[in-house]
Amino acid sequence: MKRILCAGLLAMLAVTQAFADEVKVTKAWTRATAPGQDSASVQLTITSKKDATLIGVASGSAQSGEIHYMAMEGNVMVMRALESLDLPAKKPVTLGVDGIHLMLLGLKAPLKAGHKLPFALTVKFADGHTTVLKLLAQIKPLDTASNAVQTQPQTDAQTEEHQHEHHHQ
Repeated sequence: MKRILCAGLLAMLAVTQAFADEVKVTKAWTRATAPGQDSASVQLTITSKKDATLIGVASGSAQSGEIHYMAMEGNVMVMRALESLDLPAKKPVTLGVDGIHLMLLGLKAPLKAGHKLPFALTVKFADGHTTVLKLLAQIKPLDTASNAVQTQPQTDAQTEEHQHEHHHQ
């Protein structure tokens, strides 16, 4: 009986690993947090060998994690939670461009540059199987420029016009 149980557990681990091998995550990073900051954005590139959907994000370093997108509504930048994000087969999806990113809310401690942030992604494949990927994001200095195109610095008046709001739906 013990051998059957061990063999069953090994088979389940092999299946879980096979699905985890179907998804590749690269370039995972976040910025160090400023004093009093209780949230952080995680950027990365994720590629699935099969059609799949990103359905969750979590970290022991935060109370919750969400998939977010940002968009302009009038003169206000709004951020909204997404239930899921499609991962088309063999097409890299970069979170951190086009306003889509991962958000960790309720950080339990400040994020310090040079350290690594453990987090997990839950991916559901088109055939119904799910897998949890345990990952580490590099924590870069707070002043790290992103890969986005740099723009001219804004004046104080322009900055006031484009105040950011954070909405959850």
